[in-house]
Amino acid sequence: MTPGRIHVTALLLLLAGSLARAEAPRLQVSVSGVSGILKTNIYANLSLQQRRAGGEALDIQTIRRLHRRAEREIRTALQPFGYYRPKIESSLSATGDGWLASYRVEAGRPVRLSRVEIAIRGPGKEDPALQGWRAGFPLQAGEILRQQEYENAKEELLQLLQERGYLERRLERHRIVVDLESYSAAIELTVDTGPRYRFGEVEFRQKILRESLLRQYLPFRPGDPYDADKLLELQRSLSNSGYYQRVEIQPLLDQAENGSIPVTVALEPRKATRYTTGLGYGTDTGPRVSLGIERRYHNRLGYKISGDVKLSEIRQEATARYRIPLERPQSDFSELIAASVNEQTATSSRRTRKIGISANHQLRYLQRTVAITYEIEDYRIAGESDYSALLIPLISLQYVEADNRIHTSRGWRARATLKGAWEQLLSNTSFLQTRFGTTFIHSFGRRGRFISRAEIGISWLAELAELPASQRFFTGGDRSVRGYRYASLGPEDASGRVIGGKHLLTGSVEYEFPVSTNISLATFFDAGNAFDSFNNFTLKQSAGVGLRWFLPVGTLRLDLANAFLEEDRPWRIHLSIGPDM
Repeated sequence: MTPGRIHVTALLLLLAGSLARAEAPRLQVSVSGVSGILKTNIYANLSLQQRRAGGEALDIQTIRRLHRRAEREIRTALQPFGYYRPKIESSLSATGDGWLASYRVEAGRPVRLSRVEIAIRGPGKEDPALQGWRAGFPLQAGEILRQQEYENAKEELLQLLQERGYLERRLERHRIVVDLESYSAAIELTVDTGPRYRFGEVEFRQKILRESLLRQYLPFRPGDPYDADKLLELQRSLSNSGYYQRVEIQPLLDQAENGSIPVTVALEPRKATRYTTGLGYGTDTGPRVSLGIERRYHNRLGYKISGDVKLSEIRQEATARYRIPLERPQSDFSELIAASVNEQTATSSRRTRKIGISANHQLRYLQRTVAITYEIEDYRIAGESDYSALLIPLISLQYVEADNRIHTSRGWRARATLKGAWEQLLSNTSFLQTRFGTTFIHSFGRRGRFISRAEIGISWLAELAELPASQRFFTGGDRSVRGYRYASLGPEDASGRVIGGKHLLTGSVEYEFPVSTNISLATFFDAGNAFDSFNNFTLKQSAGVGLRWFLPVGTLRLDLANAFLEEDRPWRIHLSIGPDM
């Protein structure tokens, strides 16, 4: 074939394609009379609409054929929602540039359920989880038949049966019976659970820790009834342990025999050593820097060693910890601690060295700490220097319930501490001290958030002068009474220098209202003081406004506070960052 003929042939083919496209009429599809999910499902079931939406060029013969099918497809689309007798007006008309397929639909009266018969048979018929599913079944007699909700509930039941270990479950009957004469429907669903399987042997695949320690993480024992939620609990505990970066738990359902399901736990360890650094700033402390090192698994018993140094303008602290997991290692541990703290505030300075041991136990929201420390302190208050040595037993209870401890919408925290020392037991003075603090947060959705704080401290001792700086009460600063410098409030000596007090009382109310997704404005009122007698004390007060910037690591708080009871009515800026709880 010559080049000229090739060009002519190609031109004819292009022309033929253009003519074919020109002959394909433009099509519009319109559904009226219904809305929402009914309209959406009609469009999804109309072949005419689906082929048009797919970009297919339809000739008039195909359009007419699919149009004749449309009424049947509309009826089918409405039946899952209980509408079996719709009135449909359809038309196919020519327009200036194609065709319009129009369908006006009146859904009519829906079919309602006359009976809902659900029976759970077999060994698991009294299982509380299955009874809970039955109580929450979404369709009841008298309601409109909604087939998809029935199918979803049935699939949920089958999934729940597997998660509860009923591997031989069987649906004996499952159907929807529609009676168009009485225009009603019935659901009939019967399931035989079969026997409930149990946990078999658990195989741990890892090399860094003793298996005896890992078995303490198990929330079940071999032979206990199988429950997939227990496997999720195990995965969370191992992931939060700090030892492993990947946790894969696999129930070997296909290898179940004699009613037992074996389980494998594959663990990939984290790097043994972790280094941390941090920078910060607060008006109480000035610039801050921190350095830390942690040995995540010091030995095969899961012991951990960590050390950190925190430096700021007013406080320099070095701490070393040796953590030992206890019987419930996912939440309980014992800790040996050694620390050295230097602190210089406007009212006092101290150097404290301490060693101690603690036992920490967690029970859901409640954390209990029992500790004993030996503290040696050189301190200076109001120009007077002194020295103390104290053996301090301590018990602390902390309760936290919050939807999110970083950014809390609703939550409550309370902490109570009791500690003391006895002069006859390695101490140069005797005292008993208790401290209680609480924080309450409640969100009003887009209307803002209410925050309240309160703290009270009480000391019993003969002479305040015998109490070292670290055990006296001072207040003022970012997280107590704003408008005053950090630790600047408390009883004063004859020359007006703050010396700290036996008791403490502070409170705060605050309201935040959002101005954008991550920023809120705040207004607050603070009151409090440290003092020596509940019969004679004055509460310092302040009020102000603030800006809140919600960051991934916590909330950045910038406050402008006024100590309005003071003669010179001082204003003070406060800046801090940290979690809400």
